[in-house]
Amino acid sequence: MKSILAFKKSIVFALLVAAAVLSIGSPTYAETINDLRHAIDAKNNEIKKLEEEAAKYRSEISTRQVQAKTLSGELARIDGAIAQLRREINVTQQQVQKKELEIRQLGLEIKDKHAATLTLQAGLGAVVRALSEHDRESLLATLVRHNRLSAFLRQFDDALLLQQKVLTTITALRTLRAELEGQKTDAEKKQAELKYLQQTLGGQRTIQEGEKKTRSELLLATKNQEKEYQKLLAQSEAKRAALEDEIRGIEEKIRVTIDPSSLPSKGTGVLGYPLPAVALGPCAKTLKQDPYTNCVTQYFGNTSFAAIGAYNGKGHNGLDFRADIGTSVFASERGVVTAVGDTDLGCRRASYGKWILIKHPNNLSTLYTHLSAITVVAGEDMDRASRIGYSGMTGYATGPHLHFTVFATQGVQVQDIRSKVCGRMMTLPVAALNSYLNPLDYL
Repeated sequence: MKSILAFKKSIVFALLVAAAVLSIGSPTYAETINDLRHAIDAKNNEIKKLEEEAAKYRSEISTRQVQAKTLSGELARIDGAIAQLRREINVTQQQVQKKELEIRQLGLEIKDKHAATLTLQAGLGAVVRALSEHDRESLLATLVRHNRLSAFLRQFDDALLLQQKVLTTITALRTLRAELEGQKTDAEKKQAELKYLQQTLGGQRTIQEGEKKTRSELLLATKNQEKEYQKLLAQSEAKRAALEDEIRGIEEKIRVTIDPSSLPSKGTGVLGYPLPAVALGPCAKTLKQDPYTNCVTQYFGNTSFAAIGAYNGKGHNGLDFRADIGTSVFASERGVVTAVGDTDLGCRRASYGKWILIKHPNNLSTLYTHLSAITVVAGEDMDRASRIGYSGMTGYATGPHLHFTVFATQGVQVQDIRSKVCGRMMTLPVAALNSYLNPLDYL
């Protein structure tokens, strides 16, 4: 009688475990989770609407991206860039809020899964203890203790049922733990995505403030006079040409022997693209198909622009990509940031503007210039495709774009130069002329 009672208690435990198994997937916080799901859906709709508005506006101002030849036109271009950034900021803010809601939802689901796991473990432990007590008694002893064979068989059936429940519970527990691990991984991924979005938001705000500052400085420098603006354009062009000649003179004195065997074999994929949505075709063709593509505005070497007198007839030392102000720029290969700088601090509107130089393990170095913002520091380790900054039109640039240069590492160095053109110190990369490589050989 005592033994039968123990089995009945065991079956009760088994039923409790079964109830816990059946409750999996029905969160304790269902109402709260559903509320979060509705809020996420609402954010998705809001983001879609804002993205459509931003895309429409971006398309409308695409023709005003180049530096205007009049003061009013340039002010309109800057105002358009500021307005575009405002729209992009609104989109990113909503994306941040959506990601925060998703993380909260996952947190509640993880909490619920964890509680269900504890319930299963408790029920399973009780059943295992009951089975353990029963197994201590031999089959013969159990048979002798029962007055009737039917009672013995009933207890035997109960034991088999209980064992089946245990196996079912173990399977459910394993499934639950696997789901829990998956949700924890998802939560970590969403935290990383949230951090990325928060960095994007911070970068967009910094760039917007930079554009506002540029506008104020332009008005201050020109006193809102068209004649002064034309004088400013002429001065910028003269400084660019003179500084370019000055730097070329320094580079011609650098003598380095480049061993071709020390460089990676030429071929597609040695380096990754420094921008999203890149097309290697010329913009004149590409933009007819997709106005948002970051296409090539100027190739390496003796380009048509170089042929009409640019670069003092020495050819273009990199690849220019069309890229709207605030477009994310990525490291094209893992490596270490050699240095960052801003030539506008020493000679405004005459050279690279904000720039980043990265040294890669494959004996190549890459340079990214005319940036609107930099998000890395010298000495920082970078992975391939890590964001390092945002495109812009600092330095000498007639429109927003990314200038991308590839060097043989042994031939490039960062120097502090006292420019004769501007009379101030400036820091920038200089290289032996034979260390400039065609980026298309490695992209």
